[in-house]
Amino acid sequence: MNRRNLLKGLVAGGVALAAGKRANPGPSLPTGSFCRAPRGGSVPLVRGPFDLAYQGTHILTYGALQAVGREYRSPQGGRLLVTGGGCDDGIAAVREGRADLGGMCCPVAGSHARDLPWRQLAWDIKVAVVHPDLPLRTLSLAALRDIASGAVRRWGDLGAGDRPVALVVRRHCPDKLEPVRDLLLAGRPAWSPRSLWVDTDQQLVDTVARFPGAIGLVSRVLAAPMLATGRLRALHVDGAPPTPAAIRAGQYPLKGPLSVVFREWEDRRMQPLFDFLASARGQALLGRQLVPVTAVPA
Repeated sequence: MNRRNLLKGLVAGGVALAAGKRANPGPSLPTGSFCRAPRGGSVPLVRGPFDLAYQGTHILTYGALQAVGREYRSPQGGRLLVTGGGCDDGIAAVREGRADLGGMCCPVAGSHARDLPWRQLAWDIKVAVVHPDLPLRTLSLAALRDIASGAVRRWGDLGAGDRPVALVVRRHCPDKLEPVRDLLLAGRPAWSPRSLWVDTDQQLVDTVARFPGAIGLVSRVLAAPMLATGRLRALHVDGAPPTPAAIRAGQYPLKGPLSVVFREWEDRRMQPLFDFLASARGQALLGRQLVPVTAVPA
């Protein structure tokens, strides 16, 4: 069976594309945590008295905090020790005392961390990625909503060739107010019934890169390697590019908050880190791949 016929079968039947991809469950997603990373790593057990341990979303990990950790030292010599994972990994690590800071890519309000103190560090840029052969450079937000809901099923309806639309969706935080889902589907987890479901962002970008009719929504940080090599292309939305400048100007709508939660404020250990993040160097590190907030309050 060639790739075109395989994709047609997948779109028609909604079957799994490979291991880890399951049939679309429809509007009612199964309960449980989908914000834990299979290989999130272990928080270092041996830490100095002024060290801070972070665990949580890979977007903050790879987007900024690994770089921050390589440079940051508190006046007392404290380090930032960074471990990846998902939102619920970060929340659990903080609640269990394994980490001082837990990273989240979903809003804290309404989540399992809603009772914890938190600070937003940056905005994540979300991108609509497509195969580079798709003859399309920009989509309106209205068209993206129609793709998300399943109202548009063929690219020909958008002037982009006669292929079926294969929307690739990651099973991500169905119990949280995920910003892009809220923007496109008013918070409902009712993605198109013809969606191809995957469990990780890596599966999402790999799948979109394989099929000319595929489209997916993912953090720009996690799509960056394939965007840089031309295996994926990021669409403009309403004519605006997915850039920090367009986010700041309010022109590009796909974004999500990146925050850290903690159990309690510890001034001697935490204040120096937040001072560093608010400094010119800290803002530059956050701004390499993310959109830093204008100041990091502490």
